[in-house]
Amino acid sequence: MKLIELVLFVITLIFTQKNLYEFLRCAGADAPFKRDTVYRLLNNPNSNWRYLVLKLGATIIGFLKPLTSDKRVCALIVDDSAYYRDRSKKVELLALVKDHTSNRYFKGFRKLTVGWTDGATFIPLIFALLSSSKAKNRLYEQGPEVPIGSPGQLRRQEAILGATDVLLSSVSEILTCVKDFQYVLFDSWFSWPKVIKGVKEYHRDVICMLKDMPTLLYTYQGKKYTLSNLYAQLNNKRLDKSSYIASIVVDYYGIPARIVFVRNRNSTCKREWLAILSTDITIPEEEIIRIYGLRWDIEVYFKVCKSFLGLAKEYQGRSYDSMVAHTSIVTIRYMLLSVETRENQDSKAHGGMFYEFCDEINSIEFRDAFLLIVNLFMSTIRENLFLSKKMIDKILTDFMNKLPGFMKRQLGLASA
Repeated sequence: MKLIELVLFVITLIFTQKNLYEFLRCAGADAPFKRDTVYRLLNNPNSNWRYLVLKLGATIIGFLKPLTSDKRVCALIVDDSAYYRDRSKKVELLALVKDHTSNRYFKGFRKLTVGWTDGATFIPLIFALLSSSKAKNRLYEQGPEVPIGSPGQLRRQEAILGATDVLLSSVSEILTCVKDFQYVLFDSWFSWPKVIKGVKEYHRDVICMLKDMPTLLYTYQGKKYTLSNLYAQLNNKRLDKSSYIASIVVDYYGIPARIVFVRNRNSTCKREWLAILSTDITIPEEEIIRIYGLRWDIEVYFKVCKSFLGLAKEYQGRSYDSMVAHTSIVTIRYMLLSVETRENQDSKAHGGMFYEFCDEINSIEFRDAFLLIVNLFMSTIRENLFLSKKMIDKILTDFMNKLPGFMKRQLGLASA
């Protein structure tokens, strides 16, 4: 079996709604490979999965651009999600990681993802499974020996870096393949001066949510304020608008930026406002809010990967390479769904498209099995009854015409 055939099999396996064990058990002696073949692919430290995902994503973006108006805003979105391995003990680089959503620690990794969106389609480009940068929080260090300078070694070095360092290096790497975006969007967990300045050095603007911290100061009219104190200074500048409360231009550690205060509709939060920062001060406040709303696309990506595409569930490998390989496969599956969703005439969500893929693969399996039986039957007739090819073709045509309609549809034949 060729490598590309093996990779395509692993990518499409989820759409059969079987795991690897079930597929090989059903295939029996006819299976084209053994289980160890798949695990050797996943555990190979020399496989450059990041390059594959990035180049494939860049190719898809090139395909989508002619479908998108030049006036439409394109952006990179950055966010992380919990990659749970709570029941594991001897998983390479396993760490105690804080989940900012539930505010608790769990065993696993932070899946940092950077993806591209044009407001209609989200394409993930780079991800990193981050362990902890603190050695005391890493629960299991031991792993297989990997070649020096291999992609596997580089992945392991990246896993113990800080999230902000990985974010900036990822944006830099994306710019080598994808340049068609104006903004980088992220939430308050990444809104540090180091990150915002780093993105500006790449000649891209930032739109992000801000956190109210006593150590982060904003310069307004020559004075420095915390975010909450800055909001208090705007009593006489607040606008009676439904989209936002107030807007102000400040100096943020040497960078001119516009801060838009919007109403906090979360009833459980004591603070009545949220703050969005934009380093592009030329666009109106409503446009800043609209562009930041594109960040929801990455939340859909995380949900689909976990609910439908088997992220962190399909394989339970212990090596760091296997987790990166499988996460790359899940990412490619999402890309396939994104392209099909964009091209589909009906307005379907990713979940609906996933089940259509499952139905299509089941139909292909039925057709192949049926035609195999028919070919075996016709060869038996040819060998035992000594009929001419013309007679055999007539028998086959009459047989196909008498099939019920639902079988014809699954075989791709026109209904009689």
